[in-house]
Amino acid sequence: MKDRNKYDGMIKKYLESSYELELHQFITMVSLNNDEVRVLELVKEFCKKSTSDLDHRLAMELFYVNGCVKELQYFIEKNRTSDNVLNQKYAIFYQVMLDIQLKKNRWIIQDLVPILPTDQVEFKCLKYFIKFEMDLEANIYDRLGYYINKLQPLLQKIDNPLLASSFNIRTHILLFIYYWKRNELILARRNAYIVLQHPDHFRQKAQLHIYLAFSYIYEDFESAIYHIDEARTIAGKFQLKSIEKVISNYAYPFICAHFGKTEGVETDDPVERAHLEIARGNRKEARRILEKVTVPTPFSKYYLGLVTKKQQYLIHSYHDFMEKQGDHFFAKLPLQASEMNGM
Repeated sequence: MKDRNKYDGMIKKYLESSYELELHQFITMVSLNNDEVRVLELVKEFCKKSTSDLDHRLAMELFYVNGCVKELQYFIEKNRTSDNVLNQKYAIFYQVMLDIQLKKNRWIIQDLVPILPTDQVEFKCLKYFIKFEMDLEANIYDRLGYYINKLQPLLQKIDNPLLASSFNIRTHILLFIYYWKRNELILARRNAYIVLQHPDHFRQKAQLHIYLAFSYIYEDFESAIYHIDEARTIAGKFQLKSIEKVISNYAYPFICAHFGKTEGVETDDPVERAHLEIARGNRKEARRILEKVTVPTPFSKYYLGLVTKKQQYLIHSYHDFMEKQGDHFFAKLPLQASEMNGM
């Protein structure tokens, strides 16, 4: 309680000073003497106590990229009911992004995105980021280059330093995924490390570590697990439950099964459970699990190809990765399996 009163007093002093402190300046100042967890807590308090419409808009970006769902929902509602029309418009964009993140209202979003306002350069950027997130959710990667080409000239027109920095980091994430899915791993990792050196974007950095872990599946187990551990550390530190679930149920068991390191590894995901059984040599059990999958994926078809040694499953998996998703990276899995089996 004593520490809380001290920080409340510090925030009050900043907000009531004769010099109006901007949010990015506050973040810079408190970052000097506090760890990243405390900085984020202080930013939450600053934004809630601020009466600035600009701070309330920027708060949504900060809490979105850092995975603070509760605070994001609070500021979406605050901006939605604001007297400032600009804030109301911002709230629409962040509600859409939050719904995509929470996998809600998918059909409503598809109808809404084409009519989102584009009268501000920030809105144009946010609209491309939304389209990117929708494609990412649907595992569609062949439009990423288009979004990058549209975004890059717009970023130079963003005046606010906090928003400009955040949008720039988001674009580096987009660039990472673009190059990763094209198997250009040196360029992909170069963009990833730019993001990882940034002081915030915790949710996105945790997700990026998971992607980096996958990027090492054709190289070595230790590098892949290093990034899984980094993702797990960030997720635990900032209580990112959805990221922790992705790690435990999908990312970690996938990598362990791929490298045949299955001792003590479990998952609630049926497709990855089948993958683990394949790695353990339990092909009959793996096939039983896979044949119950109601919505086949490129991965489940790849696993069926491994189990049955039938080329048709590997061909269908390869086709889905390449033609439906534009994913050259994971398409190598069925291709390599086909070559190893002499098909």
